[in-house]
Amino acid sequence: MKAWKTLSSEEAYKTPWIRVRRDEIENHLGKPLTYSVVEIHHPSVFIIAINDKKEIFLQKNYRYTIDQTIWELPAGHSDGQDAVEAAQRELVEETGLESDDWINLGKVYQAVGVANFPLSVLVARNVRSSRIEVTEDIEQITESGFFPMSKVEQMIKNGDIISATDIGALY
Repeated sequence: MKAWKTLSSEEAYKTPWIRVRRDEIENHLGKPLTYSVVEIHHPSVFIIAINDKKEIFLQKNYRYTIDQTIWELPAGHSDGQDAVEAAQRELVEETGLESDDWINLGKVYQAVGVANFPLSVLVARNVRSSRIEVTEDIEQITESGFFPMSKVEQMIKNGDIISATDIGALY
């Protein structure tokens, strides 16, 4: 089978967080196609924060892109850091929680048909309140709390948790 070939690539748009490029390609059948690809500058981290009761921490956050407030896992950008270091920072910044017990479940990708958005899924066990004040002011987090997995599953069924990335991380 013939390999896909990039004929040309140009940057269409760039911010400090993402880049959009337009690629003219030839697929494995020799057919010319145009791809618009969204790339993230630094991988994201998604954190499954679990307390000593085995409950999962979720936060309710407004998401402009879908104009909805939804329950989700704490997450953020790595800023070029190691995934565990970035997750530790994000957990404290967004939630005021910390943990000494981390497991990196590995890297997955979001929206692979149109984007190169890698993210690492990490588990923080035995989370506790930190002495550091929550500094995240960009997000609009309206509620947060720990929930047993049975409640999390009910929230998914009810449409309260709708992010495919969060659901994939949880399972």
